[in-house]
Amino acid sequence: MFFEPSMALFSFAVGILGAMCGGIQTFICTGFAGVVVYALKAAGVEPTLLGDSVLNTLLLPAIIFNAAAVATAVAARKYPDEVKGYDISRSLIFSHDTGLMLVGGLAGTIGYLLFSLFSYVGLPADCGSFAIIVVGVVVRLTLSTGRKWNPDATAYYREQGWQYWVFQSVNCIAVATVFALLLRDAGPEFYGVGFSISALLLIFGYAGSGQKMPTTHQITNIVGVTLGLTGGNILLAILFGWISNMIYLLTAKYFNEDCSTHIDGPAVAIFATSLILNLIF
Repeated sequence: MFFEPSMALFSFAVGILGAMCGGIQTFICTGFAGVVVYALKAAGVEPTLLGDSVLNTLLLPAIIFNAAAVATAVAARKYPDEVKGYDISRSLIFSHDTGLMLVGGLAGTIGYLLFSLFSYVGLPADCGSFAIIVVGVVVRLTLSTGRKWNPDATAYYREQGWQYWVFQSVNCIAVATVFALLLRDAGPEFYGVGFSISALLLIFGYAGSGQKMPTTHQITNIVGVTLGLTGGNILLAILFGWISNMIYLLTAKYFNEDCSTHIDGPAVAIFATSLILNLIF
């Protein structure tokens, strides 16, 4: 069924939680829940309730993450000295603003409807990431009060030179290789755990000081998808993981960093690469 009223109401409440907690925080929780689900599966336990009700509804990024991103964009307009529209790591509970919470609720419902629609029509790509992209683009076009893209990105890449791309490629290929081998050995039932591990690891980017944890779920997600579509082809999994990461780097630098609202680079990378994969295989 495309639309369930109870799910729409549930998504509205979940959206309020997203605005309360912040986008990155909810995504880390998604990763934690995913790791638990796969750990239970490895132990021979089928976590039906935890998987269906928690991981695939309560913590579905298309709902709870979308809600945080939209609420953050509105908060940046109302509290420009305290919130940056692209920074989805902020809890908005500081505002004591009921309106922001309701915005999050509405965004959560919209995220659910988009995800449900794309799944219903059989979109040949990752439906959750596309829902996040659609909402992000609409918010950028309607709520943006500042830069819609980052014109400094080209100068940055020129300054970095080819060494930057070599550095990023080496790191990406290492991540893709490790997870491709691990996931292939684990079997198709566990191809999604790489995404969950990457999401959970972001917690280290917000604990203590020093270097932030790099974003890798755009790599591990596509590695798992590629393995599933190609019958466990390691080389293709590494290749498409690399392609996904390149798309992420360009999107994040040009259309998210220092811009007025959040457009999710990993979501763009996952959607684009999964679309290519599904059209080919």
